Order: sequence, then structure tokens, then C-alpha cells
Amino acid sequence: MKHSWVMPDPNLQHWLAKHAQRSPDALSMVYWRRGEETERWTYGHMHRMAQGLAAWMFEAGVRPGDRVALLDFNDVRFLVTMFAAASMGAVFVPLNFRLSAPEVVAMVRDCGAALLIHGAEFAPIQAEVARQTNCGLFLRSDRNGGDEFAQACAAAPDARASHRPAGWDETAWLLYTSGSTGRPKGVMLSHGNIFWNTLNTILIQGGLPTDKVLVSAPLFHAAPVSTVMESFLRGATIHLEKSFDPGSIIGRIASERISIIAGVPAMYQFLAEQDDFHRADLSSLRGIIVGGAPVSDALIKRYHDRGIAVIQRYGLTEAAPLVTALAPGAPAAKAMTAGQAPMFGDVRIAAAGIDGIGEIQMRGPNVMLGYWDQPAESAAAFEDGWLRTGDLGRLDGDGFLTVAGRIKEMIVSGGENIYAAEVEARLAENPDVLESAVIGITHPKWGETVCAVISPVPGCGLDERRIMAHLQGRLARYKQPTKIVIVDDLPKNGAGKIDKLTLKRRYGDDSDRRVENA
Repeated sequence: MKHSWVMPDPNLQHWLAKHAQRSPDALSMVYWRRGEETERWTYGHMHRMAQGLAAWMFEAGVRPGDRVALLDFNDVRFLVTMFAAASMGAVFVPLNFRLSAPEVVAMVRDCGAALLIHGAEFAPIQAEVARQTNCGLFLRSDRNGGDEFAQACAAAPDARASHRPAGWDETAWLLYTSGSTGRPKGVMLSHGNIFWNTLNTILIQGGLPTDKVLVSAPLFHAAPVSTVMESFLRGATIHLEKSFDPGSIIGRIASERISIIAGVPAMYQFLAEQDDFHRADLSSLRGIIVGGAPVSDALIKRYHDRGIAVIQRYGLTEAAPLVTALAPGAPAAKAMTAGQAPMFGDVRIAAAGIDGIGEIQMRGPNVMLGYWDQPAESAAAFEDGWLRTGDLGRLDGDGFLTVAGRIKEMIVSGGENIYAAEVEARLAENPDVLESAVIGITHPKWGETVCAVISPVPGCGLDERRIMAHLQGRLARYKQPTKIVIVDDLPKNGAGKIDKLTLKRRYGDDSDRRVENA
């Protein structure tokens, strides 16, 4: 007799629905604000809230394929919105809450969002979105009263809202990443992309339904939300922090018996510098997941000395985000590598030189569908079916990857990606700026920050204070320079282009920072 089993629905809402059916009272999430526990959510409760929100959205006119944008701090409502959108086949668009109003407006306009859900703190930005875009539907999330979001989630489930959930190859998330030309790019990740990425990471690091996973990095990034999805697929519990607070996290590891933490190297450096790091009870903490920037040997040793595994990952949003990972138990000789390709995925080095270094390229079922409404950029991102990462690296004989640098002009500051072209474009809006060039400089806390080298219009009297005042409201704070150098002329190469290599040699460290913005 032929077996008739069918592959389960890959739609993300199925993950939540299945756990709500099997273990409705199991704890899905604990939410922390300002170091204090705010809410504990079971799988059953989260599923009911997501179904209510989906019903409200359908009644308000949201339909399959529409974009549902969210602008808020880390909050359990991020997950409710994501699952609600998935259940009705809409596309979830989490926005960076650190962005300025013009940046948010540009993204909402670019994706054509039908609905913007926003925290009360972002009401001024919502007003600009309403004034400057065609988005006409808004939902305010306010825990201090008049909470439209909670009222929407209380709606009775409506079967019409989920009559056509999105399929395997349909877009689930639209995650914006900085564009090399200054225009943000919306990375389209399908339900299938997210499933395979999640499966790959679980196969690498393992995990149990009893795990308690702490996440404090912003969920609008692919890496932290990927960690959340791993926990949801396993049926584990997420401890979500509104923001990173190293002092309270150390105590929380002991009191809540946290088993896994996800973050960037700067966060782990702050934790290790806490006075009670070496005497606190960290016996429950099996490992820390590290990504977003290279991690130093010294930092790895501090955690290994406490018996904590360091799980390094290398990736990018376009890969949902896993490209390689260093699994627990990897040989000590490989500790400074970025690990190996996952079970379902391949990595190669293209156009390698005599030193074995070339462009890191990746293929697999987790690789994006493309960039939203940018066909030329989408085509340029691939070579013979392989995703071009724009990074340089080398593979050893065992398949372990060492990342050597970046081809793209991108600055990584505390895990945040900053493109020089975007900062230069904002500087060019100042009529007193004749020319400018932006480079990354080393920084003891953030790894890299922005240095702007500016040639002003002669006689205008432009100084650092006026430049920084110009950038306020135009760029997120982390994209603003920590060092500004004013020169008569910028060096040029033989082709007449600004010579950034010379600028890096002259100004590429933070020893004489001119602007305190970090």
C-alpha cells in the first residue's frame, strides 16, 4: 500500500499553530523591559493573539501579498505580528527603529506597505509616513493606554483571514539592508528560506525544547530573529529583552537558568567586563551564539574559561542569514575560523588568487528570492546560481572558512552595517560640502565606526559642529561619524577618483577622534 504522507505546511504560522495544539500551556516567551519581567506568553496565548490580529487585518483590508510593516522596539508583539502576517499570506516588514524619519519613509514608500504597526514612541515618524506615503492604515501599540494593538488582537478569529496561507516559495519577510548605492534593498525571504535556515542552524548547534534562549539584539536583523525561529521550531522558550542591559543579564542567567544567548561580539565584551561575570552562577549557560563581526581570541578564551561554548556564525541577510558556522566541539585549531557550510548548503571561493583568497559565494535553499523591486541588483547578486557575498575569504582543506575582508565598502559597527555611499549622500546634501569620503576606522568598543573626510567650499567656515547638526534627523545615530577630518583637497588616484586607500592609511584609526558620538 502506497504511503500517503504529505510534507507539512512550511508556512511560518504552522510552527506556532502546531505547538499551540500540542502544548498550549508551554511557555513560548518571557518579555523583559528595563530589566524587569513584563509578560509571560504561552504558545496557546500567542497563537490566539496572532489569529485575532490576522482577523483584524483582513477586516481592515489587508490581503495576501500585502506588506505589513512594523516599527517598534523589541517586543513580544513583533512575533504576534509576524505570525499574523504569515497566517494570511501577507509579507512581514520589520523596520529598524534606530532610523530617522526620512529613512523610514523611504522604506515604507519602497515596499508599498498597506499597514504600519508602530510603538507609541514612534508617533512622530508615523505622522511623516502618513504625510509622505500612500500607506493609509495604521495601528498604534501603546502599553500605557489606548492600546489599539491589544484591541485588534482581541478580534474573533476569521477563517477568511487564513484561507490562503503563503506557500513554500512565497515571500514571508522583507528585510531591509543598506544598499551599496545608498538606496536600501529589501531582501525577500520565503517561508522555505526561513525553514531551511532554521533547520541548518539546529543541526549545527543542537538544542532541546527545554532550552531557554536569551535574545537582546534588535529583531529587525536577520540573525537575532533567526535565533527566535530556531526556538519556535523546537518549542523552546525565548527570553526577549527590549534592549541590551549587561548588568541585569548576568543575574538573569542564574535566576532563569538561561542556556543560550545570541548576540554580537560587542555585547559579549560588555558582559565579560561586568564585575560579577567571574563569580556569577553561569552553570546553566551552555553556549553563546556570536555573529555580526569577527570575535577575538581573547574574548573566546574568557568564555571558554567559564565552561561556555562559543558558537560562531558568519552570514548575511540574503542567506537568511547562515553561510557558515563553527559548531560546538570543533577542533581548537579552527577556533578563529568562521566554521563550515551547513548540511543543506554549499560555500565556494570564486576567482581565488595565489593566496587562496577570493570572493565567498554560497548556494542553498536558504538563499533569498531576490531584492524587492530591484531586478538589476537581484541579477548582480548571483553568479551561476551562487550568491555573491561581497566578502573575501579562504577555505582550508577541511572546508573551514576564514573571512579575510570585504569587497563592498561597508562598515560594520557593533553588528550594524553602514554603507559609505549612504553617509556620503547625506553629507552631499549640505551646500557647504564640496567633496566627502567616508571610511571605516577602528574603534575599541564597536569594532568600527564612521570617519568622514570632508573638503568644504572655500571660505564657508564649515566645522565639525555644523556637519553633525546637518546629519541630525537625516541619519541614524550609529551611522553618524565619530571622527570628522576637514581638508583642503581629497587625494585622487590616477583615474581621478578619491583615493580611499590613502585616506585609510592617514586616518584609519581612532587615536585622534574629533567627534564624540560613540
